[in-house]
Amino acid sequence: MKANETTLRNLLQGERQYVIPLYQRRYSWKREDLQKLWDDVLALTDSGDGTTHFMGSVVLAPSPANTPAGVQMWLVVDGQQRLTTLSIFLCAIRDHVDEADERLASKIDDLYLFNKYATGEQQYSLLPTQADRQAWIDLLERAPGAGGEDRIGEAYRFFRKQLVLVDDPDDEHDIARIERAIAAQLSIVEIAAHEGDNVHRIFESLNHTGQPLTQADLLRNYLFMRLPTRGGEVYRRQYD
Repeated sequence: MKANETTLRNLLQGERQYVIPLYQRRYSWKREDLQKLWDDVLALTDSGDGTTHFMGSVVLAPSPANTPAGVQMWLVVDGQQRLTTLSIFLCAIRDHVDEADERLASKIDDLYLFNKYATGEQQYSLLPTQADRQAWIDLLERAPGAGGEDRIGEAYRFFRKQLVLVDDPDDEHDIARIERAIAAQLSIVEIAAHEGDNVHRIFESLNHTGQPLTQADLLRNYLFMRLPTRGGEVYRRQYD
């Protein structure tokens, strides 16, 4: 495994896609988690460009579905809650400034949320697990009814509300400073597994001290890890 310190901007830029595997739990951050992140980002915004805040680590593994050409896909073994929340935050900023600052809105789309020249699901920089996927795509595509009552919708609505509260009509750059704090001032440790590393063991170890995994969780996780390219098909047959 290889580790290096990076930022969300560096993590998301380029033709990359971060896939939340089927063995991961659904997105689950609550209001108190969102509030803590919001407070941290505002503190960074107020402290200036030279300040950073450690956000945590993201553990990645190359997807077995990768091909030499096209978007390079990475499985998010650990850190999906942080990565998803930051992406939701950026999506909320994009929609907040959509009319007032079209340049910033386009920048967020092109750099962080979409792989501009990809097609199908590969166009999305983040692809949540099946249970959360449609809610996230609806937000990205500004679909009617996006931002619903699921956890992804709740997080999106939380950030939209906070942005309205802090947006100063006399300061045309205040929301851009928040975007910059998220993208460039949150420090993330990126840990990349090599091909052949036992991702199931890594996942078990990382979750050993967190919320306990049941035997059913572990069995489901193991089975989907054994189906690296057919997991989506099996999931749809089982749950659709």
